[in-house]
Amino acid sequence: MHTARYGGDHAPQKIVLDKLLDEMKDVPEGKRNASFKCVITAILLDGSKIVCKGETKGRIAMECGTMGKLTFGPVLIPDGYNKVMNDLTEEEIGHTHRQKAWKELLEKINNN
Repeated sequence: MHTARYGGDHAPQKIVLDKLLDEMKDVPEGKRNASFKCVITAILLDGSKIVCKGETKGRIAMECGTMGKLTFGPVLIPDGYNKVMNDLTEEEIGHTHRQKAWKELLEKINNN
């Protein structure tokens, strides 16, 4: 799924999440696995390329949590947690797919 266009071009977060939860309404809690990925590519001045990836595995909640922040943050419960991503602390959220990809990129640039 291409999350940026899931609810339609420039759809508000509520419409996107309402659509997702409606389409999954008959999917039982134990079968709502999800994986969110982030890929960052940097082209360096010498033309070389660095590609970094991060992944957050988890499950889709039965209902929406706190709105705002990441589009799917109100419904993604990361593995190891019992609350949606948007309700995680800053320390807990530091382990998400985006932060993992950025951390890897910074390490590779610093070691280049």
